[in-house]
Amino acid sequence: MLQVGQRLGGRYRLEVRIGAGGMGEVWRAVDEVLGRVVAVKAMLPRIADQPDFARRFLVEAKAMASVNHGAVAAIHDYGSDDGITFLVMEFIDGESLSQLLGRAGRLGAADTMHLIAQAADGLQAVHDRGIVHRDIKPANLLVRRDGSLLITDFGISRTHDGTQLTVSGAVLGTPTYLSPEQVLGRPATAQSDVYSLGLAAYECLAGQRPFGGENPYAVALQRLQAGPPPLGADVPRAVAAVVDRALAIEPADRWQSAAELATAARAAMHGGSPQAVAVRRRAVPGRRWAIAAICLVILVVGGVTAWQVFDTGESPSIAGAPVSNATPPGLEACGPVFCPVEPLCWSGLTSISGRAEPPWPADCAESHVWETFAAFPPPAAAAKMREDELMTNEAVAGVCTAALMSSRSQDRTMTEGWVRDGWPIRVDGGGPRLIHCLARPESGETTGAAF
Repeated sequence: MLQVGQRLGGRYRLEVRIGAGGMGEVWRAVDEVLGRVVAVKAMLPRIADQPDFARRFLVEAKAMASVNHGAVAAIHDYGSDDGITFLVMEFIDGESLSQLLGRAGRLGAADTMHLIAQAADGLQAVHDRGIVHRDIKPANLLVRRDGSLLITDFGISRTHDGTQLTVSGAVLGTPTYLSPEQVLGRPATAQSDVYSLGLAAYECLAGQRPFGGENPYAVALQRLQAGPPPLGADVPRAVAAVVDRALAIEPADRWQSAAELATAARAAMHGGSPQAVAVRRRAVPGRRWAIAAICLVILVVGGVTAWQVFDTGESPSIAGAPVSNATPPGLEACGPVFCPVEPLCWSGLTSISGRAEPPWPADCAESHVWETFAAFPPPAAAAKMREDELMTNEAVAGVCTAALMSSRSQDRTMTEGWVRDGWPIRVDGGGPRLIHCLARPESGETTGAAF
């Protein structure tokens, strides 16, 4: 437990705790060497001992340090003292946008566009450094007393070299502010940050979030079906058009850069015509509607879906019996399991109420998270399990072993120590839904086929 007067790094004297959470605490402190007020974000020792969270903290430090822009909170130092890992940032005399909205209810069109333009300027500087923030929301936008805005909290950002925090390849970000492509488990891009900033703009103008539901993931899935409800009649048409285009379902229909959004916001703030910021609408693709419908049904029933029964003839035996000729599409028999004919790579894994969603296929030559090294029919013992916890089942873990992964690896030294998981997947939409043995590097993403 941190205390008033405690020093970190021999120079940062803690004065007032200004925030706390499950991972750590944020303090206003004094840098006794340079004589200035700073903010110290300290990770709790029990969290610092967990590699993924320690890596997240370092990712945040490096990401913030690489950007030099007035709308991005500056980082001064990073260190560790007596088991406490800490990040030292500039102290912001103000409040988060979420606190401002909680106090004011909603903001006027001009004030909203002024803040969004600043945030978009900062985002462009972030994107220019090859970083995608992936968690833009009002709580991570700090507003000074003079009305200037800063972006903070880069803890789950992704850089151009793939450095990121990934916990079992899960979808990262706050569900309420995820873009449609993030909900589907696809990689976040600069347009994903634009969408999230559009959600923040809508909340400022309407005084409420555009999507509602029984739980955060039900809320997240709504954005796959349609855009948000129209803003009120008191919102100028040009301002509404800026927000509408930022919230287009398809990334190609949004503002194509944060800089473009900033320009449009300033034009709308000064009375630009709505035609200048017209938004293109596109119907939701059928496949995405199907995925969303399935997810919503699962959310409503709230139960665990049992494995479907397959009638595909003989299948490989987990006990080691020979594999029959009933080979699923894209796979071939290799001993007691099936193996990919060509490398199979995937983006992050998404589950809703324990039900595994189909992962988004990725080009193995490009950045991706997971790769299949084997596949097999689901064992009876896993029939009533949560589909996102299959590796806790002895039968599944007994197949997706480190030894099997090593035997399938093109370079065993490269894949040694990779994280393994079991996930139900139907390749190319045909054949049975098999459990795929997946692997990824501990650092998260990789490039190139490993198996």
